[in-house]
Amino acid sequence: MSPQHQPLTIDTPAVDEAVILDYGLRAQARMLPYALGFFGVGLPPYLWAASYFMPPAFIVLSLTLFAVNWGFFHYLRAKSRALLTPEDQVPPPSLLTRRMVYQGVSGALWVMGLMVLSYVAARSGHNAHIFLLICAGAAVGIIFFCTPVLRFLLTLGPLAAAGPVIGLKSVPGGQDLSNLAIGGMALALALGFILNRHLREHYQLAHDQLQLAKERNAAVDTSESLSASKIALMHTLSDELRAGLKGLSASLHTSLTQASRAPAIRQHIYSALNEAQHLENMLVTTLDNDTAEQGLMQITPEALDIEAICVRVIEDFSAQATAKGLELALNLEAVPHKGAVMADGARVTQILSHLVSNALAYTARGRVELKVSMSAQDVLRVDVLDTGPGLDADELDQAFKAHTRIARTAAGHSGAGLGLSLSKRLIAMMGGRIGADSTVGLGSKFWVELVFDREARRPLKPVEATAPLDSRHGSGASLRVLLLSNDSLRSAQLRDSLERLGHKCLTSTTRERALSLAGKAELDACLIATGALNEVADADGRETLETFLYRLRTSQSEAAIQILALLPQGDHADTLREMGVKPLILPQSEADLNRALLG
Repeated sequence: MSPQHQPLTIDTPAVDEAVILDYGLRAQARMLPYALGFFGVGLPPYLWAASYFMPPAFIVLSLTLFAVNWGFFHYLRAKSRALLTPEDQVPPPSLLTRRMVYQGVSGALWVMGLMVLSYVAARSGHNAHIFLLICAGAAVGIIFFCTPVLRFLLTLGPLAAAGPVIGLKSVPGGQDLSNLAIGGMALALALGFILNRHLREHYQLAHDQLQLAKERNAAVDTSESLSASKIALMHTLSDELRAGLKGLSASLHTSLTQASRAPAIRQHIYSALNEAQHLENMLVTTLDNDTAEQGLMQITPEALDIEAICVRVIEDFSAQATAKGLELALNLEAVPHKGAVMADGARVTQILSHLVSNALAYTARGRVELKVSMSAQDVLRVDVLDTGPGLDADELDQAFKAHTRIARTAAGHSGAGLGLSLSKRLIAMMGGRIGADSTVGLGSKFWVELVFDREARRPLKPVEATAPLDSRHGSGASLRVLLLSNDSLRSAQLRDSLERLGHKCLTSTTRERALSLAGKAELDACLIATGALNEVADADGRETLETFLYRLRTSQSEAAIQILALLPQGDHADTLREMGVKPLILPQSEADLNRALLG
């Protein structure tokens, strides 16, 4: 027989008789209040009719039976309820047996009472068949309330029906009514049996569902425990690896200050530093992504100085941009003077750093710009623009998916594909949005929108210590010098020299960061070591430099700041003198540098 013509078979779940009996007894116990109500409602009509046709002794006997049954019924019901176990557990046979006995005796009491009342009604003489028909209705009620438990239905049900039927057969003119009662009882028993079969399936399914829920909860608890252990292990490994990478980076930075100025050696050290930083970023991103997936990520919204964050991000990546020959620009002109972004500062810095890092990594030539603007009354927007390869619509959609990298642009770039998906998750947790616009061949713009509160107060900028250091040479004053250099090696060498001379040194890699530092502390001098300063060769470059110099000078309220520039070849020395900058032609000894600062 072909598979297409094979008969359909349905596997029915195995039936546990203990489960069926347990659930049947529970269902019957839940029906007991309704059974009491049923008999309570039927009692007044019965007594009203009996007062016309039944002797007073029979009425007293009926009331006595009701009272005794009612008392025993409540007592046995309480005994049965005391033996209940949780629904997701199968009770032991001994408990099931005791519960079945208690509830069976409860039902038997009503059956016996009904049989006695049927006998009394048959002996009442005139219109006895009317009382027996009322008893037959009560028997149907007993059959219905016995339905949840098959054993009770097959034993107590027929016994309850026997009393009224026998009574009808024994009274004059009751033969036809007895046949009608037999048919009705048989129909009630048949319907009860059908309903019981349906209830048996329901009992088993309810029990299986509870078991599945119990197993699922246990699996969830196990999964959460494993996830917590995984996160704890990853935190431990991450801390150890990051500590090792930071030690490696520190050693490499030390090597930069002591290594030969040969380009090949410096290039090797720079490459090692970049790889160490890349590995550390991957560790942080992977750990944060797993933490966010487990719902364990903590976000602490607070009022932020978005200008300071952007300046710090640009400063962190300026050396990388210079090494690739890219222009790294920062546009803060649209930052409002009042109000603050409400977000988690560390997470905002992490997101912007990732976007700028991506832009620099995938841009071969041109520029990368970080631009801040207001896109709505309560929304501040940060754009990261680049002149990279650009992405189409499908690639943009893939870019924000976890563990997904764009095949067309990913060649030669390592990564886990988690940065943008993590950024999207973090931004959503802070109530913001992230997205991108891109054109293939022209570049991309990745943007972040953050909640902005115009009534919030920005945090106060910390003021750096400006107390002068005592001169270690004992000659000359100790100055507070701002060092502006975009060459890591040159910056480290100059800082060491200035500190050996006893001067206090603040370092910056960008003009924006230099102005920020100048606004926080009083300075005696600014030493610029950013190459040949070829920008002064054209009018626009001179205007930009003059604007920077003006803002730098006006940042100092008490004393005039001396500005010096290190020139490798002496280019544009006269132009710089006209701008009020003292040119220093390299090479310069530490003594020459100190004299220039003190002069």
